[in-house]
Amino acid sequence: MRGRDHTIGRGEELNIKVLDSSGSKWLCSWKNNFAALGISHLRSPMFFHPCPRDRDGLLAFAHETGRCSDCVEISNCVGKSMSKHRRKKKLAQGHSVGSSAKAVLEIDERDRKDYFTPTSDIFHDYCDSVLRRYSLENTVQQAQVASIDFGLSVEFGLHIDGSPETKIFKVMALDGVSKYAKIVVLAIGPGGSPVIPRHLSAAEEEGACHSTQLPKRTFLSRTVRDKILARKPTAVVIVGGGLTAAQIADKCIRDGVRRVLMIMRGDVKLKPFDIDLDWMTKYKNVHKAAFWSADSDEGKASWDRRLEIILKARNGGSIPPRFFKKLQTHVASGALSIHTHMTIKDQLWNAQHKTWRIDTSPSIPDLPGTVDYIYYATGVQPDVKNLPFLSPLREKAPIDIIGGMPRLTNDLAWADDVPLFVAGRLAGLRIGPDCGNLEGARVGAERISWAVNERLERQRRSYAEGVDASDALWSRVGSLNMYETLEVGEE
Repeated sequence: MRGRDHTIGRGEELNIKVLDSSGSKWLCSWKNNFAALGISHLRSPMFFHPCPRDRDGLLAFAHETGRCSDCVEISNCVGKSMSKHRRKKKLAQGHSVGSSAKAVLEIDERDRKDYFTPTSDIFHDYCDSVLRRYSLENTVQQAQVASIDFGLSVEFGLHIDGSPETKIFKVMALDGVSKYAKIVVLAIGPGGSPVIPRHLSAAEEEGACHSTQLPKRTFLSRTVRDKILARKPTAVVIVGGGLTAAQIADKCIRDGVRRVLMIMRGDVKLKPFDIDLDWMTKYKNVHKAAFWSADSDEGKASWDRRLEIILKARNGGSIPPRFFKKLQTHVASGALSIHTHMTIKDQLWNAQHKTWRIDTSPSIPDLPGTVDYIYYATGVQPDVKNLPFLSPLREKAPIDIIGGMPRLTNDLAWADDVPLFVAGRLAGLRIGPDCGNLEGARVGAERISWAVNERLERQRRSYAEGVDASDALWSRVGSLNMYETLEVGEE
């Protein structure tokens, strides 16, 4: 990606620029979130990391730096596998080894070393070492993208490769500065808008926020902090039942909030990871095969089936058992109460006293008369339609959207002739339920890098002087039917 004052010529080396609205360093938003909530350990296992070369790279780094003892074992994953002999014996005795048995037939003892979770410091240091290895430290520029357009270079007043017919992207930031690129990768995490049960007015935003807004403000509001310092009673409500909600509750109590209430629509779901365990262990290929087999491009039903599989595997917010033990300690002390199958029926903000008066359904008998703050840890709904900066592209290159996610090519491209590649949860229909975690990010990065390298290789071949017939055939077959390269001649 290059600025307006550059030209993109033939045979140049790959030029990469990363635009991030949250900062000019890698993982800026990630690190801000971890700092805001005081997160000490990741949720993911040791083999979830961004290094493309070594699956065991993070584990090796922990050993190399002498910090293995800081990693924490992920409980209820290892050492519960059922041997084939025991499985056959149960079948012979007429016992079922179906879904209930399958839940524990997951990870062999020999893989125990993988199922530890690293500290945030170890993970961040390892990511920095990977960046140094590939000389990527200085590729991030802070900028918020306003629009992404795609068209002939002449439309943007440029001549690329000496031709006005080359198609390129124009990426414009909010400050009006434009950059131009032949290939763009969209890696924006959830890729949607925060889910908030009700709209908040400007005045109400003083007493409530979505969890995604935490890095942009102090964790506790000034009103809550002042009450804590004055030793006055404080009460906070957290809407949501996932790990983020649990982390906010823990942080509030550690910071001195006297009463915290977690309100969620369903039950508390305990899972080691954000997706079901059988999508991560030795049986994951069975599930992925079922996901990829729903791959008929002829009808919408197969894509609806993929969406159904994703939603079932993720199944909403969940809390790791290890972290839930912290919540149980807070419940025992009286600082926390967890209310399942409940919603906020009504809430009224008092701007003068800066407190809420809420009503729940069903009602909470000992609900505080006033609440000082409400945190919405209700997730983000991926929806490409809610990304205004993609409007110019969607007008020129419409795409099918299912469950908010675009129907991408196998290479995670917008279309075969539109090299905008998409990673993260927006690529879920191609990657699967793990699209939103570190493993899904690595799978997406592999697919995209293969596709980008193939495109660049074709460009290099087409630019080379003295291309022979076999090279020309190879370059054309890369994107066309091979018989389209044949010409009709006279007899």
